[in-house]
Amino acid sequence: MSTAVKPRQLSLDELLRLKWLLGGAMALVSLWTVFFLDIEALGLVGVVGAVIIAVLVWPQLPGRVPPLLWKMAVPGIIVAMAADLYFSPDTLPVLIRLAILLVLYRATAYRRKREDLQLLVLGLFLIVVAGVLTVSLGFAFLLLLFTACALGFLFIINLIDAAETGATRTAEAETAWTRLGWRPFLGRLRQVADWRLILFASALFTAVVVMSGLLFLVIPRFEMASGFFLDKYITRKSRSGFNDTVRFGDVTELSKDDSVAMRVDLTNAGELRGEPYWRLVVLDEYLPEGFRLSTYLKAQLILSQRATQVVRGRLSPVRRRETVGGFWTIYLEPGVSRYLPLPGNFGILRLRDAAQVQTTMPQEKARSDRQDSIDGFNIIALRTEPMAMTAFQLDNVVMTDALPDPQFSRHLRGWLHGGENVRADGNYYSPTMLKGPVGPANVATLLRLVAESTGGNQLPADEFARRATAWLRSRHAYALSVKIPKGEGTDDIVRWLDSNEPGFCEYFAAGFTVLARAAGHPARVVAGFHGGVLNGFENYIAVRNSNAHAWAEIYDGKAWLRIDPTPGGGQNSARNAAASAEQEHDSSWSARVDSLRVLWYRRIVNFDSRQQVQLLEQVKTFTTDSGSVLKLRLEAISKYLKLWLSQPWDAGRIRRTIGWSMVAVASGWVLWRLTGLGWQRWWQWRRPVEYDPVRRAAGRWLTRLRQPGEAGGGRGEAGKVIPELQRLRYGRRETWPEPRAVFRRAKQARRKG
Repeated sequence: MSTAVKPRQLSLDELLRLKWLLGGAMALVSLWTVFFLDIEALGLVGVVGAVIIAVLVWPQLPGRVPPLLWKMAVPGIIVAMAADLYFSPDTLPVLIRLAILLVLYRATAYRRKREDLQLLVLGLFLIVVAGVLTVSLGFAFLLLLFTACALGFLFIINLIDAAETGATRTAEAETAWTRLGWRPFLGRLRQVADWRLILFASALFTAVVVMSGLLFLVIPRFEMASGFFLDKYITRKSRSGFNDTVRFGDVTELSKDDSVAMRVDLTNAGELRGEPYWRLVVLDEYLPEGFRLSTYLKAQLILSQRATQVVRGRLSPVRRRETVGGFWTIYLEPGVSRYLPLPGNFGILRLRDAAQVQTTMPQEKARSDRQDSIDGFNIIALRTEPMAMTAFQLDNVVMTDALPDPQFSRHLRGWLHGGENVRADGNYYSPTMLKGPVGPANVATLLRLVAESTGGNQLPADEFARRATAWLRSRHAYALSVKIPKGEGTDDIVRWLDSNEPGFCEYFAAGFTVLARAAGHPARVVAGFHGGVLNGFENYIAVRNSNAHAWAEIYDGKAWLRIDPTPGGGQNSARNAAASAEQEHDSSWSARVDSLRVLWYRRIVNFDSRQQVQLLEQVKTFTTDSGSVLKLRLEAISKYLKLWLSQPWDAGRIRRTIGWSMVAVASGWVLWRLTGLGWQRWWQWRRPVEYDPVRRAAGRWLTRLRQPGEAGGGRGEAGKVIPELQRLRYGRRETWPEPRAVFRRAKQARRKG
């Protein structure tokens, strides 16, 4: 009879195979963090990740690579880095691509302890860079995953060091672990797994994560992307298409992008009605190729650049009574635009951290010595495209379809009276708003179209906007695909206006603008977002890239009126049309997942240290109140018990007390037995051999009969029954005696003992 038990520890080859698996997993997690960076390395990450997964599944593959290729790998990586550094204008992307190649080399080559630590350091480099340049919730998950893999990786390295102490292995034995099959290897892992230890380690890791999270919440933070040097070594690129130029014909077909561009957190979202317009940039200068931000306005933005955290708006005390939504906290995703989206006039704009800001609104001391002729543009931009999420807060927001600009009339009159070479106050060229397509053919076509839309009458700005919008919508349908008619002598937008071709928002906005200018009304194109969906789980508005929109603004002598000529857009009095409209809600699963990101942003973004103080006060109040409630509850129970015990005890009360006590004891015993049976069944299902009920009963009787003090008169009986119990405990089932008879004799032997 064999009583051998399978070893409960992994062999050296199995430990090496587990180290290979954990090292590859750690390398993959560190590579995935590159997806949160806006650099040209995503294709390389995909290829490298596929190669690492292949060598994880088939670890014998690196052994089939010729040794010469392994020797040439590092020099080849150095040459590739030098070429990349020569052709790339940025430093940080080159370093990241170098780290990716080194991770590939270390993760696919057979490693000793020194190479294992090098792989760990390379993974930490990618983790640190991604952590500095992003605040994504997905990165936080990958960071936890990398930490768990790294801790397990280091633990296995220590076990291998202990197992290799004093052992000598041949070159063939060094790679014997690569020939282990997946099924026996996973079976051995399941065999040696101590689930209690795994649960304890998981609970400990969870506790560390929770404590770290609490410390993260209460400790003040700053925007690392703006505080570290790394952002100087990478070029930002806009993925949304928002810039200071719109060219006709560059985009002939739109594709729907439902990724979230920004999230707007309102303290009182119930006040919001209708779909807001989020104003980004004004395109005031016409070129035959399209519209763009004029050179003069662009220069003014550059001259206004200064490091600040607070931008004050131009909101009069009368308009402050019309504010809605309380505080607006806007989380702008990276790659959208360097221009900040504004839903209307505001009192104060507060950035999360001080940054280089460009604005058309004079600030503080500069108000007295700078002209305010361009206040009506209401543009606020950062110096560069942000790489990470950008957060800012608006106070006293007034949503309106009119942007007051009384100074523009004075500048326009100065130009009309002073001649074309006069620029009002020397800093802005007012007639830019009146210039459209030039040339006899363009002018003749536009005048004909203006007369067709207005009936040949000279109309004020608001009436012209109404008629021109109706004319555009009656002549052109909305479509995601645009075809500009071919022709000579006229500009693209004029040919489109004179046709019946459909178009999307940019063509409608540009067409209305050139019509208004041809009729003598200053007008311009505005790019931004329109609409948004209220999240059904958290109180915020999600604005997606598919909400990108373009509309127009026309000047009526006092203010710039918002005009949306696109079919389905707002009228020139959109506020009345949207007054009764309810905000659309999104209660889908994707909205539930997206709400987690806002919860993350709310805690990582702090505009005021009072939030940490309030959080600490709330925790303190909750803890104190919970302790007081528990204390009162215990005192009440104690008083009730004293009162119950002090009452007179008669025969009936004693019987009832005994009866209920017996019911409670019986119920507890039944519950205990059911729990034990369920636990036993579960372990019997998990480990059918080890947790066989007959073997477990035999083990218990062996323990009882071998206890000290059992050597009484029953020693002879115990000596006869112990071999049978050992056969039930360790032997094969076909060699078993009848279990019930053996257990009965064991019980008799113990009684005699």
